[in-house]
Amino acid sequence: MSELSRLAGRAAGMLRERAVAGLRDSVHSVRAALAWAWARRPPWRRVTALAFVAAVAWAGAWSVLAQARLASRLPSPLDWAAASALLERDARPGDAAALSPAWAERAREALPASVPLVAQARLAAEALPGVRRVWLVSIPSAPGFRWEAEADLSERAARADPPSRVGALEIARFDLASPTLPIAFLPDRLARGAVTLGAADCEAVGPGRFRCGAAARVERTVREIGGAARPCLSITSAAPLDLPLVVTFPPSRIGRTLDGHAGAAGAGAVAAGTAAPVRVAVLLDGEEIGSAELSAAGWSPFRIDTSRSAGQVRAIALVVTSPARLALCLDALVLP
Repeated sequence: MSELSRLAGRAAGMLRERAVAGLRDSVHSVRAALAWAWARRPPWRRVTALAFVAAVAWAGAWSVLAQARLASRLPSPLDWAAASALLERDARPGDAAALSPAWAERAREALPASVPLVAQARLAAEALPGVRRVWLVSIPSAPGFRWEAEADLSERAARADPPSRVGALEIARFDLASPTLPIAFLPDRLARGAVTLGAADCEAVGPGRFRCGAAARVERTVREIGGAARPCLSITSAAPLDLPLVVTFPPSRIGRTLDGHAGAAGAGAVAAGTAAPVRVAVLLDGEEIGSAELSAAGWSPFRIDTSRSAGQVRAIALVVTSPARLALCLDALVLP
């Protein structure tokens, strides 16, 4: 039995020696092959050029493939028609539709005109005046899709319905916990208002449009500010507004605050960082109750306390002065 054990041990040792020798030969072969390849390597310029060509070819192939798959990732006309039918059936006054991603502008054509469209990319800080419920129309398979709009609405909602799948679209409804319900949105009241520049009356040239000679224009319009469409008073001037531009609105019931925003609406706007920014003052029956100095950069908010006159019906006026020629988008909400 001991002789058999010695023979088995000797055989195992020989196998180990052969395995080690084989591994050593393999390592030598690999090293020799690498040395041969390194000695015959092409110049670095050629390697760089080949790598660049390969990268361009890969990017081109990926782009062609992505383009070929794009149609299957986006909603079809039938999907949009189904979404429109759903909103026409279930939407009610005080509802609005939001888009995710915000660039899905096909919704403006496809969704019902009776449902206002909110095209902002982020909704956490948007006032959404007059909106009680938001229908979020999402395209989860769209390039660059993110869940930020849904997260923003979820934080603001008292109740949210689970999303319904409509082809490539997902539609979810969010009931806002604290909707902003203004007493009045002043730009909408411009058609029944008046505008003066200094002591001179400005000419009404159409509903919600006034011209102050060649010096300034005021109109109710929609401008793109910060990548989003903003309904506002558009105020433009060919020179600095040294004389006060006064926009007077019909009498309205006053709430506790008057909230507004202002932003540059063109190349002629006051530049960011101007030493003397645009000044907006609020008058009630001709008496100034507050003012704000605003940089034209971005969509700058302001708030005027009107609690002393809360519940009263008074004429509201906005007085604008500027140290430079102006292209301003200005809105204001009378809040309860």
